[in-house]
Amino acid sequence: MENLKKINCFSNVTEDSEFGKITTLTAEYGISAKKSINYKEKSLLANYVDSDDEGQYSLIYSVIDIDGRDKNYKEDDGILPTLFHSPALENYVSIIPYHPDKELEISIPIFNREEIVLKKGNRPFVGDFIGISNEYSVFHFADSWSDTKPDKLLSMEFKEGLLKKKHNVKISLPRNNNIFINDNEIHLLAYEDNSWLHRLIDAKGNELQKRTIKLAPQYFKEILNLSFENDSYLLYNEKGVVTIKTISKSGAITSQELIDIKNSFYNTWSPVKIADDTYVTVFNGEFGNGWFTTKKDKLLEFFYSKDINGFKELVSNKILQMPNDRLIISSVNKTTENNYAVILYPSTERGINNKEVIIINRALKSLS
Repeated sequence: MENLKKINCFSNVTEDSEFGKITTLTAEYGISAKKSINYKEKSLLANYVDSDDEGQYSLIYSVIDIDGRDKNYKEDDGILPTLFHSPALENYVSIIPYHPDKELEISIPIFNREEIVLKKGNRPFVGDFIGISNEYSVFHFADSWSDTKPDKLLSMEFKEGLLKKKHNVKISLPRNNNIFINDNEIHLLAYEDNSWLHRLIDAKGNELQKRTIKLAPQYFKEILNLSFENDSYLLYNEKGVVTIKTISKSGAITSQELIDIKNSFYNTWSPVKIADDTYVTVFNGEFGNGWFTTKKDKLLEFFYSKDINGFKELVSNKILQMPNDRLIISSVNKTTENNYAVILYPSTERGINNKEVIIINRALKSLS
């Protein structure tokens, strides 16, 4: 395959703030933000960028360093990008090239494609990239519309740095598992018989260890750590109170209230690890959205957009002023240790193209 060609498609304005560098990339016709992922202590964004005002667009990868400088690359042929890392932490993407009769997904490196021989595509896997387990890049899917279908793993096996084979795995019941990968271990947590079943599996779905955790209520928001050997942490929001419950190796449970924001979360997204035991979690709710950072069961910072143009950091009560009062958080990714980038874009009225993507490069060294 040929390597991607660089393209100039944005104007870049980067400003300093007490919260970090804030970069605004502006496209001429329009931009639709997809996802981002870490790339060699930088951020790698996948976006659709309009090439005219008639709806034609291209998939563009943008590399943003922690000082806000951007480099952009045009994908030759492909849509619906899923960004992921290989076990060697090379940046890969699964995309669907255009075909008049069928949709097949290919998985290829984003850079250094010279020695890649393109293989036959596979049926697209609709799950999320979870992480790395030894020589596998692991994806997970749970069918929320079914009460009977088991969860699925897609385990991409790599050998000598190259993708060797894709394994489609059905996970034994119970279904609707929450999944967490850390230190190459794949952990599952599912509600069954009025308790939580915690399982350790390998990338082929084989069960290695399990235990039952007596924990109520049934629903939590996110896993912040899951382990058989160390403390596990689960994130809750109960009537506006953000709480972390700690589960010890023996199964003992304690609770730590972090902050009362008076409002419940509608949604949260998988926390992003930025250092040991340190995670950034994105949320939204009735009165706004935001993100917060925790280390074990401690709150380091909490950004919330309620009643403000931008975000208020509720631990320090400082204001991150932004020019738009309706910013949507596209994704968060780690950059360097204890540092991360938040990717946002303005909400626009129907029929009006968004033309901006905003990147906040944030450092947490002083808080950790």
